[in-house]
Amino acid sequence: MSETRQAIDWQEIYSRLAQTRRHLETSERRSLDEVERILRDRAFVLAQPLPEVQSPRELLDMLVCAIAREQYGIEMAFVLEVIPFRELTPVPCAPPFLLGVVNHRGRILPVLDLRRLLELPGQKDTEAGQIVAVQAVGMTLGISADSMVGTVQVALQDVSLPPVTLTGERHKIVRGVTKEMVAVLDLEALARDPRITVNEEVT
Repeated sequence: MSETRQAIDWQEIYSRLAQTRRHLETSERRSLDEVERILRDRAFVLAQPLPEVQSPRELLDMLVCAIAREQYGIEMAFVLEVIPFRELTPVPCAPPFLLGVVNHRGRILPVLDLRRLLELPGQKDTEAGQIVAVQAVGMTLGISADSMVGTVQVALQDVSLPPVTLTGERHKIVRGVTKEMVAVLDLEALARDPRITVNEEVT
């Protein structure tokens, strides 16, 4: 029995190998191009500025009162209550800004005249206005005001530093000024003022 041998077509084999090599080279070039494109896109994204993160707005709740035709804000966190102005007991040898003291809920409440403390013009009408009872750093005080304007809420970032023209005692106890020209009082600085006598319990 004879065997039939099929001749090997080397030309066809070489042609297929060449075709496979060209396909692999093309795929490799496409892969490199794709990688380069991805890297370019990534570099573009990284080069973009980060979006601005909006920080929470810290708000100030304030009671605004009128004093000598100006408006002053007292943070509600320090306000105890507002009481009608009434007759005060004078304190001998007291500084001019201390109008006197009043017995309020069993405590001696020193009442301050911000006109004199802040070197504002005019005199306090002792028969009109209100007293804002406040408490800061463990001390209770009364602040004399001509009238109450109302309550407002402002963003802390909208409170600018006191103007350079605000000198002397005013600069020490004014925290800043709002866009509406309301001077924000620094109650903690006011309560720490060594010229103010600490109130005592009534026995």
